[in-house]
Amino acid sequence: MCCGQLETRFHDTPIVVLQREPSRMLSLGASIVLYRTRVDELRRLVSQLLEQGATRVYLVDNSPLTFDTFSAWEPPERVVIIRTGRNLGYGAGHNLAIRDSVLRHRYHLVCNPDIDLGPDVLPRLHSALEERPDVGLCMPRIVGRDGALQYACKRAPSPIDYLARVVSPAGWGARRRFRFEMRDCSYDGEMEVECLSGCFMFFRSAVLSRLSGFDERFFLYFEDFDLARRARRLARNLYYPFSHVTHGYARAHAHSWRLTATFVRSAVRYFNKWGWWPNDRA
Repeated sequence: MCCGQLETRFHDTPIVVLQREPSRMLSLGASIVLYRTRVDELRRLVSQLLEQGATRVYLVDNSPLTFDTFSAWEPPERVVIIRTGRNLGYGAGHNLAIRDSVLRHRYHLVCNPDIDLGPDVLPRLHSALEERPDVGLCMPRIVGRDGALQYACKRAPSPIDYLARVVSPAGWGARRRFRFEMRDCSYDGEMEVECLSGCFMFFRSAVLSRLSGFDERFFLYFEDFDLARRARRLARNLYYPFSHVTHGYARAHAHSWRLTATFVRSAVRYFNKWGWWPNDRA
């Protein structure tokens, strides 16, 4: 099957899409947003997604056109490459894929490039949502490269959660983080969750379509909390610990003044939208 090329524009930015049309309608699309990421870092994840049943994988490249992400790489069948030519942000990048995917597929996966899939995680999540039509968003157990659990389930955040980490990281801040990350709950069983990490979000397309994807006012940070809370207004958010993925988690903003400023701007936008004090609007 030959590879076609489609060129369109997004805010006066050319977008080049290399795509192969599948032979049938698919049940699962998956999107990964890239920024200055080499294709060699993605080969394993793309192969895993395709092998486990994601029959269309969207690679949204927010790198500048001078950065050769896909050098000498022939994308596998069922892979769609979207080149934006500039950094649109995490949510806006995923939205380019989401707008197409929700029209084609029953489910859509938002996935980070630093993910490694555990055995049969996609079929298991697919089956879990097929059996539970009231669930709109699902996330498996998330572990680090060292195998340690990552506390990716969150209660709706408050500004106090972040202030406490700065003022008293080992005392008050630690207690706030314990509660914020739901460590008082068992990560060995299913949970309904207000906020789920954006590193791996398995959506029912009908819910994601009604939400119109991410709020693009968030360039980076807090867009996952916002989307999860909006999703919870329409259906259940489920933590499903019976399958897992490995996540190479890194707090990049802790090492960059530019990303720290981005984090603060997103936090202000988030709390302006959802409220600066604890409330029951989740």
